[in-house]
Amino acid sequence: MPAVAELLWKIKPRHSLRTEAQFMHTEQDRGSWALLLLEYSIAPQWFVAVQDAYNYGNPDPDLQIHYPLVSFGYTRGTTKVQVNYGRQQQGVFCVGGICRVVPASNGFSLLLTSNF
Repeated sequence: MPAVAELLWKIKPRHSLRTEAQFMHTEQDRGSWALLLLEYSIAPQWFVAVQDAYNYGNPDPDLQIHYPLVSFGYTRGTTKVQVNYGRQQQGVFCVGGICRVVPASNGFSLLLTSNF
């Protein structure tokens, strides 16, 4: 059973704070998950995001771990540069309106995206 809640607060023109909470209860695969995301944007170029995904329902208690991640990005035209630091789980990852498939990692990552 999944659930998602998202709130967007437009602080002032071009400045917004987005919060997202996700919950998935399952006994399949790696078990149940919870995620909390805070993203501050200065439109249309800058964003910074902090998130934590927690695999609280993993059948192996040693694998019930947190995946904290901090992201910072800049967009100009159709090109986006993003720097991440933290622990990243494998799967589909979305921040700043861009979703992509990522491998598991721990540490810094640099993402360059351009559309043409």
